[in-house]
Amino acid sequence: MKDHVLKRGIEMQGNPKGCSSFGGSMAAKLEYCRNRAMELFALYGYRPFSPAELQLLSGVWDNLPHSEAEKLIALTSPYGEPCVLRGDLTLSAVTYLSHFSDEERPLRLSYAERVFSVPKPPKHNLEQNQIGVELIGWEGAGADVELLALLFRTLDMLGIDSVIALGDMSVTAKIFSALPKDVSEILTGHLMNGSYTAYEKTLESLNLTADKTTLLSALPSLRGGVETIDRAAELTDNPALFEPLKKLCASLDSLGYGKKICIDFSFLRELGYYSGPVFNVYTKEGTLLGGGGRYDGLLAKLGMEGEAAGFALDLKELADNCSGSLPLPKLMLWCGAADSAEVLKFAEELRSRGISFELSWNKNREESKSAAHLRKYGIWADFSEKKIYDLNSGKEYGFDAFDRGLL
Repeated sequence: MKDHVLKRGIEMQGNPKGCSSFGGSMAAKLEYCRNRAMELFALYGYRPFSPAELQLLSGVWDNLPHSEAEKLIALTSPYGEPCVLRGDLTLSAVTYLSHFSDEERPLRLSYAERVFSVPKPPKHNLEQNQIGVELIGWEGAGADVELLALLFRTLDMLGIDSVIALGDMSVTAKIFSALPKDVSEILTGHLMNGSYTAYEKTLESLNLTADKTTLLSALPSLRGGVETIDRAAELTDNPALFEPLKKLCASLDSLGYGKKICIDFSFLRELGYYSGPVFNVYTKEGTLLGGGGRYDGLLAKLGMEGEAAGFALDLKELADNCSGSLPLPKLMLWCGAADSAEVLKFAEELRSRGISFELSWNKNREESKSAAHLRKYGIWADFSEKKIYDLNSGKEYGFDAFDRGLL
């Protein structure tokens, strides 16, 4: 009866569709990635930032790109205020700037938080665990190099071989500036959606002169290594337009990341929000890990002067692809009727040696041993008898095995 009630309680506490709970090895890998990344960010001067999970609708709706705003999850707070579940961490970071004077910039923030949004099929998850950084101030092109180098170093540290698709919204804005705003929005929308046939048909319908269509027509095919920048520059009478992106790539190449860069001039984000280099980062197998870019346009939209750049990574994708994990318990230590303080003194000895464990206070010896089997521990130890049992081989050792490093 007791087990039935417990099982029924668990069923009633199930997750809503689109939400997930993680435990065991996956939770250990998530925490490993989170901890390692946040430690690295801190060494680079990024301060942890934990924003509110509810955002006022009035402060969010008009300040996010339309494609992001339409995915927000709206609700009303207990105080009657129209709100949304936090759908964007960058906006939260920029809003946080109000706590600082202009003289205190640049502001470097790091976070490990969840964001919530209505998914687009075939995705169904309402929440995403993210880690990321924001650099807000007047740091110029050096900030772009810093962000991308930090991104690569984070992934290298986690053992993830990566590549980035890199575009530049300052180039894009200039290319489309000669067109009416509504036309440029249609064309950039096609590129962002990967609708290249629709892009070409729309471009053809404009009946533009050849000098205006050469680079526009070539955009979907301008992808490849850093040499792609020179190919693009040859198609315009303003090659200086591409110099900032070229210098950025040269800096990354000197840091050893040149071969991890794929230039893609058809890769865009929303005009007016993003204003410089933009990027997505992938595993070598093509899994999207996250992205970011320069978003000076957001600051201007909020009436702030300055520059800003950042990136966010999907923590679950990092966990799925990283090579490390937090240590899970290797053994179960049965305490039996032993003195609790003595057990915990010994447990501290194990911890100091880097041996992970779980204490079992179950009075029944066999039930404790059975629990160790269920948890798939390889070792079960009896503190009272000072004996260690290898649950896989059946071998028995004394506690001196800890000293001899056999385990």
